[in-house]
Amino acid sequence: MKKILIVDDEFLINYSLSATFQTKETEVMTAADGATALKAINENNFDICFLDIHLPDISGLEIMKKLRYLAPGTKVIIMTGSEVSDTTMKSIQENAHMLITKPFDLDRIKAFVDRILTTGKPLYRDECTALKDHMSFIKWLADNNRKHERKPVSKSITCYSMSPQGDENSSDMLSAHVIDISEAGMCIRTDYLLKPGHILRLSDTPTDCTGVVRWSMSVGSMESYRAGIQFITAGHDGWLGIQH
Repeated sequence: MKKILIVDDEFLINYSLSATFQTKETEVMTAADGATALKAINENNFDICFLDIHLPDISGLEIMKKLRYLAPGTKVIIMTGSEVSDTTMKSIQENAHMLITKPFDLDRIKAFVDRILTTGKPLYRDECTALKDHMSFIKWLADNNRKHERKPVSKSITCYSMSPQGDENSSDMLSAHVIDISEAGMCIRTDYLLKPGHILRLSDTPTDCTGVVRWSMSVGSMESYRAGIQFITAGHDGWLGIQH
């Protein structure tokens, strides 16, 4: 079971975030002050911690640094309703995963957190391009460098979704649109919710190949999804020549 800690002295923030993330697979704990938060951190191993900067007893930045030392695997999402100084920003960039300002969009935050809980990895900044107009509350996001350069493309393709065991089901044929591609994988957009671990047989290119879904997230207000595909078979080189 995944665990999320929400630390804020505002009841509405604790309540709304808790209601958003509490599921059968995710346990959510809340704290209204730093002392309660530290007790929870000492007794639990959290996947994600939402942490307000201004708490009534202990600075959220102090808790953030302790979290980095006690639980380096916890993704820390700093929350604030005020301006952040350059010194504070530097500390956040060194110790946290994301900085968001209040008020924020719960649906967008859920998309980010679902991605982290599913894959254990943060979003790449260029995976968020289509969301930027809706994410003004995200002031800073940890960036990762890709091992392989991706080039933007625009091409509609057909995929055949299979279970992680590779059992193909003809009814799982779906349409998708390639957004970008590299030697190692590509990003697609589709109306079909793909789950990490599922295998796709990819066609409509000079050379067919197979890929595995590494991450998936919803985008926009419509039922549309983006997914990251990692190539797992030889023969994907033909994809690098697809045209805009």
